[in-house]
Amino acid sequence: MKFRAFNRHVGFTLVELLVVITIIGMIIGMLLPAVNSAREASRGMQCRNNLKQLALATLGYEQIHEILPPACTPSGTVPNKNTNVAPMTPTNQRENWIIHILPNLDQAPLFEEISKYMKDSNNTSKSIGDSFSTISGQPSMAEIRSREISSLLCPTDRLNRTPFLDSSGNAWGRGNYGANIGTGQADNMGNITWWSKPNAKGVMGPRMSVRITDIKDGASNTILIGEIRAGITSSDPRGTWAMGGAGPSATAKNGFIGGEAYGPNATDPTTNKGDSIFNCSQGLLGMDAKERTRIGLPCSDGTNSNIQATNRSSHPGGVNVAFADGGARFIPDTVSLGTVISATAPSAIESNVQLGVWDKLILCSDGQPIDADSLQ
Repeated sequence: MKFRAFNRHVGFTLVELLVVITIIGMIIGMLLPAVNSAREASRGMQCRNNLKQLALATLGYEQIHEILPPACTPSGTVPNKNTNVAPMTPTNQRENWIIHILPNLDQAPLFEEISKYMKDSNNTSKSIGDSFSTISGQPSMAEIRSREISSLLCPTDRLNRTPFLDSSGNAWGRGNYGANIGTGQADNMGNITWWSKPNAKGVMGPRMSVRITDIKDGASNTILIGEIRAGITSSDPRGTWAMGGAGPSATAKNGFIGGEAYGPNATDPTTNKGDSIFNCSQGLLGMDAKERTRIGLPCSDGTNSNIQATNRSSHPGGVNVAFADGGARFIPDTVSLGTVISATAPSAIESNVQLGVWDKLILCSDGQPIDADSLQ
């Protein structure tokens, strides 16, 4: 008698499958933080490499011209150095520090395009904010300044993919690095009376700057360039490479003077203030003050211009900065801050104030150098 063999199907039961899926999910859950941490470390390293490249390009400019480039320059006739700079808006400025160093960033053709336009007919009233071209075959300024320069973008900042749109609807390319103007606000810092004060002077100011030999606190103790974040929306000019002023391509009044944007990634939840940015308002930026503070980009109206901004980044816990010796490192948000004073006149910053480590790193000749490598 023959018996028919029945093949039993060997496989997983439903319970076994659920157990396997659960285990796989747990493994993925444990690996994700490590993967994300590795990605952020890589992005942070790229940001620091960009800063080093920018610092070397800026120092290369100083070697050629025997002075650092100005953070920003107003258009029109340059006023006497004892007067304040006109408010920096998109329509009244010439080349900022980034434009000056473009040849050292392998961007010589872009620099030449801008220079041809600005020198056309020797018209000193021309502005980076112009939207047209007067030279046959020359791209318009609107097209030139809309370009993306990869070495000016930090991959951690998700907002730098959205261009700034000016009042005419023209796009401006974003950037994540700002020149160190100093502890005073950007428009008053154009006054040599302010910039001559040890408790106010950074390294690159409006239409003026210092030589490396003028940095009395030591190049390794003085911030040259630091990270900034791109604006919240297309209406927010912060992080705009071709535009001068605090916020778009520089930092200012981010020390003990004022206190609203004091320290890296500073927020003030009690007043919802922060960077003083041209036309910063709920309607313009698309969110209320508390929400701007929550995401780390608080701001108040800079009535006439971009006058105050601190260093900001999307990295957890701090910002990357480059020093005047070309080195770059991470500065934690917990860096010590000094005593805040309210200052509206040069005499106020002559007082014997208590400077924090952050202030000392911003100022180039306060007489209180600090070893940046000792920061934790």
